[in-house]
Amino acid sequence: MRQRFTSFRGRVLRLRTGAEAPPEGSEGSEGPRRPVLVVGLGNPGAEYGNTRHNVGAWCVQLLARRHGARLGRHGKLDGATIEVGGRSLHLARPRAMMNESGPPVASELRRLRLRTEQLLVVYDEIDLPVGQLRIRPHGGDGGHRGMRSILGAVGGNGFARIRIGIDRPYDDGRPVRDPDRIADWVLSEPGPDERRQLDEAVALAAETIEAAVIEGLDTAMNTFNRR
Repeated sequence: MRQRFTSFRGRVLRLRTGAEAPPEGSEGSEGPRRPVLVVGLGNPGAEYGNTRHNVGAWCVQLLARRHGARLGRHGKLDGATIEVGGRSLHLARPRAMMNESGPPVASELRRLRLRTEQLLVVYDEIDLPVGQLRIRPHGGDGGHRGMRSILGAVGGNGFARIRIGIDRPYDDGRPVRDPDRIADWVLSEPGPDERRQLDEAVALAAETIEAAVIEGLDTAMNTFNRR
């Protein structure tokens, strides 16, 4: 993954240092679809900050740091606004527990007067190997309670999502299905090697989001999928 990440990062850095895109809202309705609000899912509080379930929140925090911003409290969200390629990108991390993520996200969409398709959500996925990414323009919740809450609150599934693989526990090579053990897994901290893989995946997710803002979601997805 490191080699592929380096190659993709180089492409996005060239985009960021090239000609600036026109400001948000300057294109007609036929322009490429771009994320305007990026939400990273996780549980609030220091006790959860470094757990597997919070990799979505890590991505939003990384984007804020990369662009010299700091997430500040706004109602039931921690948020910030950054500029990527001349366009505004709003970042948010719900201050609600994972399975109550939907109402704060729906409220933020209303406050910013955004359409559902201008939302992109980043979150963890136990059915992907550690550090593997999946990018989709729409879809269901896949059993993820945070996504289930968002889908119910925003009233549609037509928003993009990036899933970051955290895998699941195994017994003698057999995947564990017990809900209690899975809950313990996602709410625990990864070891050093696993954390390195997750950090690389989070960085790649952040680069992909930047590319989606600059070039459009479809172009960024095609670039990622060709790696």
